[in-house]
Amino acid sequence: MAILLVSTVVSLSIEQIFFIGLIILVLVAIAISGFGVSGDRMRANLATESKEDRNWRVKASINIFLSALPLLVGLIISHYLM
Repeated sequence: MAILLVSTVVSLSIEQIFFIGLIILVLVAIAISGFGVSGDRMRANLATESKEDRNWRVKASINIFLSALPLLVGLIISHYLM
């Protein structure tokens, strides 16, 4: 319902709203997980962080990525229906 309201106010198609939301959530998940950094920086991050911090980072990035999956499904459905 919120996606329909946003698409009406911003005058974008539902497919564009799904795509923008999907990209934003995937980029946030990548940023939190540390996947987008070089190998040296990743090794330094792993060496200096605690196990609890690492577990939080992994769980948070997985949860954000999983929250992006309904947007992916909505994008695929809206693409083939319109």
